[in-house]
Amino acid sequence: MARLNILSIWMYAIKMTLFFTSLQQRFVSAFLIFILFFYFSLASQATDLKNKKYQPPESIILTADNSNYIFTNHVNYFEDKTSTLSFENINENIIPQQFKTMERDNLSLGYIKSTLWLKFKVLNQSNNQDNWLLILDYPLLDEVVIYSKREQGEWQHLTMGDNLPFSQRQLDHRLFINKLDIKLNETIEFVIKVKTTSSMQIRPYITSSETFLVNELDDEMFYGIIYGIMLLMALYNVFLYLAVKDKTYLVYVFSVLSGCIFIMALNGHAYQYLWPNSPQLANKLVPLLVAIWMATTAMFTQMFLETKRFSPRLYTAMNWQYALAVISIIISLFGPYQLAIKIATGLALINGLLILSTSIVCLTKANRFARYFVGAWLLYGIGTAMLILSRYGLLPDNFVTHNSASLGLLVEIIMLSLALSDKYRILTTELEQHAHKLELKVAQRTAELEISNQQLIALSHSDALTGLANRRHLDHQLANEWSRGLRAKTPISLLVIDIDQFKNINDHFGHQYGDDCILEVAEILKHSVTRPSDLPARFGGDEFVIVLPNTDSEGALNLGEEICTSLERSNLKQAPNSLYPVVTLSIGCATFIPNNHNNIRNLFALADKNLYRAKKQGRNGVIS
Repeated sequence: MARLNILSIWMYAIKMTLFFTSLQQRFVSAFLIFILFFYFSLASQATDLKNKKYQPPESIILTADNSNYIFTNHVNYFEDKTSTLSFENINENIIPQQFKTMERDNLSLGYIKSTLWLKFKVLNQSNNQDNWLLILDYPLLDEVVIYSKREQGEWQHLTMGDNLPFSQRQLDHRLFINKLDIKLNETIEFVIKVKTTSSMQIRPYITSSETFLVNELDDEMFYGIIYGIMLLMALYNVFLYLAVKDKTYLVYVFSVLSGCIFIMALNGHAYQYLWPNSPQLANKLVPLLVAIWMATTAMFTQMFLETKRFSPRLYTAMNWQYALAVISIIISLFGPYQLAIKIATGLALINGLLILSTSIVCLTKANRFARYFVGAWLLYGIGTAMLILSRYGLLPDNFVTHNSASLGLLVEIIMLSLALSDKYRILTTELEQHAHKLELKVAQRTAELEISNQQLIALSHSDALTGLANRRHLDHQLANEWSRGLRAKTPISLLVIDIDQFKNINDHFGHQYGDDCILEVAEILKHSVTRPSDLPARFGGDEFVIVLPNTDSEGALNLGEEICTSLERSNLKQAPNSLYPVVTLSIGCATFIPNNHNNIRNLFALADKNLYRAKKQGRNGVIS
């Protein structure tokens, strides 16, 4: 009912605006509507917060029927406004009634100085143990500490955040990802600490690795298209500047590049690819890029629309905007991040409104080129306003608001580029030649994008560390070979390979040496498996699988012994107090002739059973 009343007030205010005749009166009334929006949005948000009561959340249950889980009504959160409470305080001294239930799939609390604590439980009722990922989908969080506890275990913790070098993340990804190694019918309790000087946006979810990979390919393609178009627009206008020597094009190029890098930083790609080892630089550049973009867009507007001629007062206002942009740049370089980003985002909103007002005034004064500006900045203003309001917690943080600025900026860049082309459509022959060359480059980039797409598909079938087939590709190929063996009545063998006492290796030498051991095993498998039909794959962690079509148990056994011998010859040093001085393998072998009374699961079960026997009998051997 309250929201209905607010909507009625807004509709009445908009109707009253239409009765005003002068541009100044309409502008004032539009500004009042904007103030009303802020006021009632804040009031609505405050009412929602007051109405929230504690409800014990149910566990998030992982099943084989679903591959993606959101946290709506499954997680409680507590806002530590003093940021002084420790994990022990939260876990032992804060009573449950002080927590609130997250009633949506995300929390959008704006620029707060508090520390946020989340509590939830996860129960695995699927057969997948190491196939689940816990993801926090907001790249600008400064500190994320994930505490987890199994039913019979102690609390463990993992620390991430953009205040730490990118290499310290569990997975090399722009988002914060935690791999869940959760057994069947096991429950894990989680407590997550989140602290940030950026906007507090919490978007947690759990997904399977296969679903995440598929979605990630779509997301990266989406962002790649956006970045690619932005960079192409910048390149296009570089050529135009070289052809016509008009500084307007050069200013436009700087605005596009600063906007593009800012969007990359906002989505986490800049930190992942441009400055992964400089967290301090990453935090400084976000508000700095906003300030630079603000200054270049204001300068571009003045030059393109000739505001000094068509609107002297707004020309003066934009000069003041330059001064504010310089102040924002200084604060970004030397001030605290939260103050810098608040000032930068606020000024960016004012900058957009100022440019939109300027373009409308210039259009009413017979500046025909301003029509592109009106459309461009109107669409961009809507997108940017949605993003900024979501960062302040006034709008929900979802896919639309999260990418609204990116899409708005993309449309704005395209439309402003059209404006430049329209204003200088009478070009010389030399400019037309440059345009033709640019079209060839666009075709070349399109072909390169297609090649990259094919490479991405190939990468989706391989393990990132070893280059062997991954679990997904293994399952697909094994199903095909089983069907082929069922038709031809030929045997199929399976080797399940495990590095002996691998935990000792990691604990003593560190995970880098552990990765080296995994890579050495992978190289041995590649050289040992020579038939095109055979498939070596990394099953997960330190476990490997080899599929051997049309191979009897003797052939599989011989191959397993050859692999064990090859690894021993590598003389990889094992951790002290281990069974052997060098790294060794245990291999379980199973051979079936496919028929209607057995299946792939039976084949895996027998190979796993033989692997267990190999370890029980002293490791460093093959059991068939």
